[in-house]
Amino acid sequence: MIKHPLFLAGALAAFAMVSAFGQNTDITETDYVFSGTSPYHNIAVTDSGGFRTLLFDDTHESRMEIKNPYAGQFEYTEYFQMIWLWKPDVKNILMLGLGGGSTQKAMVHYHPEVKMETAEIDPMVADVAQKYFAYKLDDRQKLDVIDGRQFLRRAPDKYDAILMDAYTQGRYGASIPYELVTKEFFEIARDHLTPDGVLAYNVITILKGYNTSDIVASIYRTLKEVFPQVYIFEAKSSLNIVMVASLKKGTTDLASLKKSAQALVDAKKMTFPGFLDRVDSFQPKAPANYLNAPLLTDESAPVESLSQGVPKTPTKPTP
Repeated sequence: MIKHPLFLAGALAAFAMVSAFGQNTDITETDYVFSGTSPYHNIAVTDSGGFRTLLFDDTHESRMEIKNPYAGQFEYTEYFQMIWLWKPDVKNILMLGLGGGSTQKAMVHYHPEVKMETAEIDPMVADVAQKYFAYKLDDRQKLDVIDGRQFLRRAPDKYDAILMDAYTQGRYGASIPYELVTKEFFEIARDHLTPDGVLAYNVITILKGYNTSDIVASIYRTLKEVFPQVYIFEAKSSLNIVMVASLKKGTTDLASLKKSAQALVDAKKMTFPGFLDRVDSFQPKAPANYLNAPLLTDESAPVESLSQGVPKTPTKPTP
């Protein structure tokens, strides 16, 4: 393993910031097992305290427990399991963005009927996920190294669910690629969903506080232009929310979702640990400022400036 002094200094700073957010303040030795630079990121893989973490630039991107590749993931990835509440018969899923493959591994592990396809723009990320994060390709787990929007434009298939977790490094830290958050993109995604299909989108942000997060309000408004239903799940231990957009008509509430969740568990259609607990993070109301937020289009999508109210560090879930 590589003990990299410059990276170690950054790691110590990150742990100090973790302390500021009320997380674990114990500093353990960090081993850097990989570092490299791709056309898109400075990429590092670290081992510390029994966990392996993937970093893009200054962002904690993915994590797993070294002894159990299906455990230790960041909390926000678990909210992608909420798609079953709107689409109980999910069979095929497309995900834009790979990271360490936490979500992909969980989907095929806990749902034997599911086939997973991923579009990842960075070939180094594809290599790192397979070499260091137990991400394996087979007839149920496929990977295309390509820009996500380009992939969707060319894809002949329709999917029961499309999951979004793609980030790039911008002026103010980790930022959503603007071409993956516009009305035109969401229309392309909608057209590649099966009837009653669902889209889930991870956004690094805070739901409460500064400006109620302008980026959340803008993405919410833009999704509502394309999907009848849009709801929010707020992570408890990280600066993330996951938006769920459904093609189903009508609305829902927490009581109805809890009933649906319990039915899935009782029927053994859902075995993911902690699924019922995560349902409680459901936020039925729209962001208060969404009607005044900018609509994101291919002609105007100021994603970076809208994200300035979000704390820059840590820009993704802390260890």
